[in-house]
Amino acid sequence: MSTYKEIENYLDTFINYEKKIFFPYQKSLKLGRVRHLFQVLKISYQELNVVHIAGTKGKGSVATFLAYLLAFSRYKIGLYTSPHFYNFRERIKVLEKINSQVKETLISKREVVTIVEKFKPYLESLRYSPQWGKLTFFEVYTALALYFFCQQNLDFTILEVGLGGRLDATNIVTPLVSVITHIGYDHTQKLGKRLKDIAYEKAGIIKEGIPVVSSWQRPAVLEVIKNRAKALNAPLYILGKDFNFSRARVKSNYTFFDFWFNKTKIPNLKIALKGLHQVENASLALATLLLLLKKKEVKYPTIKEALSTTSLEGRFEIVKTQPLIILDIAHNPSSFAALASTLEKYFPTRKIILIFAVSKDKDVKKMLNKIKFKKIILTSFSNPRSLHPDKIARVAGLKEPIVTGEPREALKVALRLYNRDSLILVSGSLFLVAEVKKLLL
Repeated sequence: MSTYKEIENYLDTFINYEKKIFFPYQKSLKLGRVRHLFQVLKISYQELNVVHIAGTKGKGSVATFLAYLLAFSRYKIGLYTSPHFYNFRERIKVLEKINSQVKETLISKREVVTIVEKFKPYLESLRYSPQWGKLTFFEVYTALALYFFCQQNLDFTILEVGLGGRLDATNIVTPLVSVITHIGYDHTQKLGKRLKDIAYEKAGIIKEGIPVVSSWQRPAVLEVIKNRAKALNAPLYILGKDFNFSRARVKSNYTFFDFWFNKTKIPNLKIALKGLHQVENASLALATLLLLLKKKEVKYPTIKEALSTTSLEGRFEIVKTQPLIILDIAHNPSSFAALASTLEKYFPTRKIILIFAVSKDKDVKKMLNKIKFKKIILTSFSNPRSLHPDKIARVAGLKEPIVTGEPREALKVALRLYNRDSLILVSGSLFLVAEVKKLLL
């Protein structure tokens, strides 16, 4: 029997597009290969009750809100998200309510070893074929996750899309509900440079007759989603039209809001995750919950408790108050706009010291134009996708940025610059946030 470390190393031998910037998206990702993989591995994923989530920003937050809402309602939930902070097991977890709390349990090291050892002979035979090409890291992880979930006697499984939607490995499922969060510009070299092209890829998760819950969208995006839903006779529920939130009130520890969907009205809800965009994410999760449980009683106290206790690292996460340090995994113009709005709500007078690193395929200039920083410290993270700090400065047209080689040095510089009128913001990439958070633990 292999050790867990040996299995980790083995999984790392599969091509990992999360560490590559430039690759032929249309040719590299093949759903036929994924279906063949699941057939060979005999994974009965059709038995899972799935909610499938795609979008540019907010996928992880919507998935987590929904997981907590269902778990507090006494359902056992499988949750598959990506990427991870420190260990890939974070991607595969089970949530269930034990006594008065929801417990999150990662797939264990022993379970990973047992499943991958069973898969190994088949994975080797499928590693490369002239017909299907190269088996990927994400496809193998998705197979591992869904095989594990099939063994857990789950009530619901929530799957977050890895990239795009139409060609993503998770798109082999036929869900109970498809969810599309806000769509903006990201991964344009793969998904397309026009919003309608990106929307086409995201809307690829819509299935025949399956209800779709969508955030508010720009007109070009909404047209694509509406056309796809209409062609597939998929009922479409849009935030701001078919359901909505109102009276959002930002307080120091919670954001309060009211919610309605058709004739269901739920007043005075609260979430601990900060930012009005999180109210939007919570509303998408609530609408999905009401579609899933529409014939069952949904109790207001349960909903209120679930939303107020949902937490997620790296989302406007205040890791220290003295000095004030905020971590946020915003990594595209849309999420940077949401981050800027949240900063203005909570810390309107603080001068921002921004520690920034970013992947090579991001629109750096548009991202940085959203944030009013006093000082910017450029750095890099330990991933081949990291854009060199000097290039960030050139592309963004920054005047006199502070350039550092790695996050530890960037943090030291930020702490020297800090005073009681400022705050330190770490953002631009999940990979950067993970490395800085590890330094602060």
